[in-house]
Amino acid sequence: MNKHVTPLDPRTTRVPTRRRRRTAAAAVAASALAAMFAVAVPAADANPTGPAAGAHATEAPHAVGPRLQAILNRGVRAPGSELPGVALRVRVPGQGTWSGAAGKARIAPATPMRAGDRFRAGSIMKPFVAAATLQLVEEGKFGLDDPLPAVVPADVVARFPEAAQITVRMLLNHTSGLPEYSDAGFDREVASNPRRRWTVDELLDRAAALPRTSAPGERFGYNNTDYNLLGLILEQATGKPWRAVVRERVFTPLHLRHTSLPRPGHVPSGRDIAHGYMQVDGKLVDLTDVDSSMAGAAGGNALLTTTEDLSRFLRGLLAGRLFQHRETLEAMRTFLATPNDHGRVGYGLGLERYVLPGGVEVVGHMGTGAGYRAFMFHLPAQHIDFSMVTNSPGDPMPVLIPALKLLVAEAS
Repeated sequence: MNKHVTPLDPRTTRVPTRRRRRTAAAAVAASALAAMFAVAVPAADANPTGPAAGAHATEAPHAVGPRLQAILNRGVRAPGSELPGVALRVRVPGQGTWSGAAGKARIAPATPMRAGDRFRAGSIMKPFVAAATLQLVEEGKFGLDDPLPAVVPADVVARFPEAAQITVRMLLNHTSGLPEYSDAGFDREVASNPRRRWTVDELLDRAAALPRTSAPGERFGYNNTDYNLLGLILEQATGKPWRAVVRERVFTPLHLRHTSLPRPGHVPSGRDIAHGYMQVDGKLVDLTDVDSSMAGAAGGNALLTTTEDLSRFLRGLLAGRLFQHRETLEAMRTFLATPNDHGRVGYGLGLERYVLPGGVEVVGHMGTGAGYRAFMFHLPAQHIDFSMVTNSPGDPMPVLIPALKLLVAEAS
């Protein structure tokens, strides 16, 4: 890293916020978190049966493993389940690490889901981009409070009349007031032409054509536009593509061996890739081939990873292994208040914070890509790491609620 290192000062100002429009899929996922202790959860099968039960557990089995496997099995087999497959990895104090899977990674030909299968992680891309951005701030390449004209090309600035009032910090914590271009119409375009290569210019043009959601710095409003701009900032500051910057600064130091950023136009293949599906007119449609460019540095299908690597990333990030100064991580974890959106009560510099009924705090990020939903969480009080994926953005409650509830109970 550059020898000119500047420590960051965390900001604690509470920013006025308002509820943003969330997709139905994201709302269901967040709703599952909020409901965790508010519903009765049936006991996990003590002795799961069937040829697949526990077949994908890895590493040393321990007390909680068989019960977690039973939850996975039941979640994909339940009548009306919207989940073709699920994979889970947890790290529990005193019990080590457990990973397992259930259901199908591919429907036709039928292929079992495995704990180490790779998948698209959606907006979990955002903390990766945020970490690389904060490293460059540490090195003095730019400041958190530098405005857009100082960090992106003039043609980008020209799209947004309020650009001079929008700072790097506002992009990181979604207080820029910029609009979200990803709406139902955009989703239909992606599904109808999955291999279309999207350019950042196209995405920013869509955003620029929409009205702003607020004045810069006025309130929280989650959107992909902010992180597309951060991708451009990484490129402007380093002279390298944003994918190369994230690989060098995040993947390599944390040894994320099973994580990649496929280039636009390239569809990764392999027996270890879980296919992603979505319900369309009552049928599960395979969306695995949706191009990695569909949301750029904001997520979408850009990040190909595993539950093991997500757990490794979040653990390394929260331990400060990516930064030179403790203040940088403190800044990242300084959460501005957001409306209580199904349990999410704060957003930092690329990190989400949830407080669940009973006061259980969760830090990390969720992500929804084309055909996938992923969760990357750390429970600070219980010292639990939790990473999960479903290869459909259907309702994750049958797995998410009982798994989290079991883990919290075990740590109590």
